[in-house]
Amino acid sequence: KYLPGEEARVISEDIQRLKGMSLLTMMTDGWEDDLRRALYGTLLAELGSRPIVLGLEDISGQRVTAERLLEVVELALKKKGVSAKQLVCLVTDNPTTMRAFRRLFQAKYPWVLTTYCFLHALNTNVGRISSHPAAKETLSVNAKIVLFFNSSHYWKGQLDLIKRRLGIKRGLKTHTATRWYSLILQAVSVQEHRTALRELCVRDDAQQSTNGYSVIKADVVRAVLDATHWQRNAQLIRLCKPLVDAIGNLENRDASLADCMLELIAAAQKMATMAIEPMDDLGLTHHAQRTVRRGFHEMNTDLHWFALFLHPLGRRLAISSATNSRKVTDAFRIALDLAKSWNWSEESAKQLIADIQQYTNGEAPFSGGIADAKSWWSGPLINSKAHPIKAMALRIFSIVPHSAEIKQLFSNLGGVQSVKRCRLSVPHMETLGILRNQYNDDLTGGATVRRQHAHMHTRDSKGLDLDKLTSLTTNWT
Repeated sequence: KYLPGEEARVISEDIQRLKGMSLLTMMTDGWEDDLRRALYGTLLAELGSRPIVLGLEDISGQRVTAERLLEVVELALKKKGVSAKQLVCLVTDNPTTMRAFRRLFQAKYPWVLTTYCFLHALNTNVGRISSHPAAKETLSVNAKIVLFFNSSHYWKGQLDLIKRRLGIKRGLKTHTATRWYSLILQAVSVQEHRTALRELCVRDDAQQSTNGYSVIKADVVRAVLDATHWQRNAQLIRLCKPLVDAIGNLENRDASLADCMLELIAAAQKMATMAIEPMDDLGLTHHAQRTVRRGFHEMNTDLHWFALFLHPLGRRLAISSATNSRKVTDAFRIALDLAKSWNWSEESAKQLIADIQQYTNGEAPFSGGIADAKSWWSGPLINSKAHPIKAMALRIFSIVPHSAEIKQLFSNLGGVQSVKRCRLSVPHMETLGILRNQYNDDLTGGATVRRQHAHMHTRDSKGLDLDKLTSLTTNWT
């Protein structure tokens, strides 16, 4: 009897909160749950703030078309009385149907920008690298090692004893099928256990049964003692680390489009300049470099580049002499296209061009800058009436560039949703998702959680990574 009342309270608070928000990013994503239902979740968020759950829709047994997805998100908006006029951007993952949906949505609501989920694109490129035969074989062996030791209570216990003695604190990681980067995190965990695994596998009782007790599987022993496997595993980690680092750095509520572009450039630069070691598989290295190069061109959109250009500390990098870099004339073109879609006046458009030229030259009031671009543009030094570029920049720096929170929010309810435990209806899942989102925010005070992927640590600070920016501006331009 308490659940409906709690849901009504939270929904009422969300509706009141949404009334004062005009620069919202709408995120929608679909997945298949443990009961084999096709679910689509929709959230709203502003950069740096807690997302608001709009709804969860079950479209099992229906064709997932762009038109059907448009119906899903419009229904979600109505649930909390949100107008499309409050939206600045729509973010989805990037399969063909979602691309068609974004085009359809923008045709109906031309003032709303649309873009792909940046984390999904990075994850896809990790998957492409992992599709190389040498990588697939290495990952298969890693999975075999992890499966054996995580499912054998005796040998897992023996491994734990060695780990404690060696000071290894992490466990052998499993992976999630749709998250390709989790395969690399698994590879990192296996690599960290190399010494412990080898020490265990050379024991007599690991290879020959003593008193009828089980041994470690022969193919697992061979894999652990195979030097080539460890060389390939280390190479694969080295090749994918720039992309996994980027995912870790961007998987938070503060990441902007400019942060995404900086991480993409950094990953491409690291891959292009990565040294080849004597025992490397050259085919795998060249495949990874081609993949990242192709992915860079796909992900380097006008919108992402323009966001980097509008970052006061990133403008020099954005218009650098580096290969495939855009120029100030491109900034004019992109800005005018945006002004047209937002129905700005001719006078505002002319002033916008003048603003961009002043901004490029670093003239007052556009001189200087700080790591947090949104805070810089929000400051009092730039008059929004006299300089329309300020309104444009604030809209762009309000965009949430990924939809990672959707699956994280609802998938974390999987422990109570599994087939064996219960069969929660979709409305119940929606209710629990809404409440869980609110309770998490109450507990954390809305603080952003920055994740740590194995040894690939994310930054603690907010705003553009100044060390990375300085390095790229010096060495890449």
